[in-house]
Amino acid sequence: MHKTLKKLRAAVISSIVAAVSVVPAAIPSAVNVSAAPDSDNYAKLLQYSLYMYDANMCGTDVESSSGFSWRGNCHTGDAVTGGYHDCGDHVKFGITAGYSAATLGWSYYEYKDVFDELGQTGHLKLITDRFAQYFKDSTTLSGGTVTNLVYQIGNGDADHNSYWGPPEEQDQSSRTKYETSSGASDVAAEYAAALAQNYINFGNEEDLTYAKALFEFSTKYNKCATDGVTPFYTSESYEDDQSWAAGWLYLATNDPTYNTFLKNHQHDGNWVFCWNNVWMGASILNGEINGDWSIATKYLNSNTSSPNTYWVADGWGAARYNTALQLMGLVASKNGKGSYASWAKSQMGMILGENPKNVCLVVGFSDISAKYPHHEAASGLRGWGEYNAAGTTFGGKGYTLTGALEGGFSNSAFNYTDALNDITSSEVGIDYNASLVGAAAGLYAVYKTGSIDSTVNGVSRSIAYDNNTEPKVTTTADPLIPTTTTTTTTVVTTTTTTVPTEKRVEEVSIAKGQTEVAIKLNGAAEIEAVIEYTSGGNGNGAIDYTDSSGNYQQFGNYTFSGNSAGTYTVTESVKDISAQNDTVTFHIWWSDNNSTISSIKLIYNDPVTATSTTVTTKAPETTTEAETSTTTSTTTTTVKNPTGIYLGDANCDGKVNMADAVAVLQNLANSTKYPLSDRGEINADCDGDTGITGSDAIVILRVEAGEIEQSELPRK
Repeated sequence: MHKTLKKLRAAVISSIVAAVSVVPAAIPSAVNVSAAPDSDNYAKLLQYSLYMYDANMCGTDVESSSGFSWRGNCHTGDAVTGGYHDCGDHVKFGITAGYSAATLGWSYYEYKDVFDELGQTGHLKLITDRFAQYFKDSTTLSGGTVTNLVYQIGNGDADHNSYWGPPEEQDQSSRTKYETSSGASDVAAEYAAALAQNYINFGNEEDLTYAKALFEFSTKYNKCATDGVTPFYTSESYEDDQSWAAGWLYLATNDPTYNTFLKNHQHDGNWVFCWNNVWMGASILNGEINGDWSIATKYLNSNTSSPNTYWVADGWGAARYNTALQLMGLVASKNGKGSYASWAKSQMGMILGENPKNVCLVVGFSDISAKYPHHEAASGLRGWGEYNAAGTTFGGKGYTLTGALEGGFSNSAFNYTDALNDITSSEVGIDYNASLVGAAAGLYAVYKTGSIDSTVNGVSRSIAYDNNTEPKVTTTADPLIPTTTTTTTTVVTTTTTTVPTEKRVEEVSIAKGQTEVAIKLNGAAEIEAVIEYTSGGNGNGAIDYTDSSGNYQQFGNYTFSGNSAGTYTVTESVKDISAQNDTVTFHIWWSDNNSTISSIKLIYNDPVTATSTTVTTKAPETTTEAETSTTTSTTTTTVKNPTGIYLGDANCDGKVNMADAVAVLQNLANSTKYPLSDRGEINADCDGDTGITGSDAIVILRVEAGEIEQSELPRK
């Protein structure tokens, strides 16, 4: 966190502590005051934008996976359970699911550091893993070949016309299964793209197996899905989806066959990246892999010339296309192929409230956010009678659909109505938010503005995400039950031997295109690449590597331009490669205009494998240090389970922060309306005195401010 933000946070906490000391019961209402518009708070935007997927979860585990307490398990009798509903309806359309998952995966691939820095990797991974599992469950493999693909669950006509209400209460009558053994090439290719990305991003080998099989299935039959899809998501082409998937499969496997397919299937689609047309996504991949940015930059340059005019490709769901163009521009800028960040910043500012309507199109994001998205579950309404009676609003019912992007302004004059029954403006969907996630990450990567919320507006259920940047709630034991804990450790003697490293140089002569070189490493090597080239011109390239287990890592990109003839050197940053007696294959490619690279030298300090005898013979260069640690077995009897108590954590989310102080104060003001769980009551009593009082809230805020550590509790 920046120093300025730390000071501001400390000042806010200090003022709240002072207020609590005087009027404890008044704090809950003060804390709940709506936030400012935050039109450049890209950190918060990324955080909030992921929650649309929590709202649209489907299956037997929604209650343990969604942050929304108003969502529960649903459609447990589906032929393929899991996955995500499409928009405000409850159909699981394959083409939008595949596109959404692939766009989310693309966003993480481009901006992994942003997700990691802001602690959003775990949430993103939960979503993409869930998509991936649904795609695999929808696919029947036999001997590595796809024999059947379920590409849709739910009948659109029956779902849209016969039922309005929460998915938890919808019967199975409309849950038609649509499948094929020789078609749906568009859906199969999108599934392949998403699965290949998930393998690249998170390393699940099974994802790659299915991705390759689905791509083969797609290119074997070359037919778009029609039955059940028409008239909702009729795809115009399967070749764009296949080209897009081929690019990701090449990045996942380094198999040149996929790259050849990508290069041979380039097309100026003249339409922004979207569920029905991913040609522009494929063209950007072609730029990143093969250096040909001509199609992508042509489209970007012709559509981003007026940053102060709201860009609209189509009046229905316009914001999804706008954010998709932002994502395209930001990725191109990241690769040095134009300067589109300021255009994207201006467009996002309009989406987040800098517009004549004074409205933010992201629900729950600020105090001027849209409130009535066209979404059955969030509306709280049951039946078309309640829907018609409610009209433009939720009729006094409903929930905050946090993070959902409404379609918004239907033209550049900001024509818009925040109304449940105005679908053109208020519709939301998983494909809408997919590009919003990417644009938010890209804008944060450029501008580094904003911060995430410790408590997300409208999200009340705590989910343990699978990464190290999010706290995990692992406590399930009842803290009231006495337990006996036995801890046993053994005597450990550790000998650390430091041996000299050996500088090794591998010189690779390359031609324009791609070259591979396999190097046997003794241990974890520090690698740098020195690129020597002669003559002038412009060029670019990259180096990546895979180990024998197939683990992939981007190593570095290099670009040169305007150089005169001669010999000169470009040195990449030092990278750490973890390999023990493993062969690492480096993949080197470059493209240029009128310049020549004579060779690339891979220079690395590789630890020498040495026995103890070898070590002693190199005394001047070798240090040998023995460290011995000894502990004894202990048996501890406790009256309360220590793994069940986390003092200060009143809301039991695994953290101690301002939200816990608010929970305590709300409980003191109205325990019936704001109850604490049994564990929450135990955790809340953290000041050393029996009973929950305003003093406990002050102690929690002191932990939040960093004045005391949670481990010091109980403490006054």
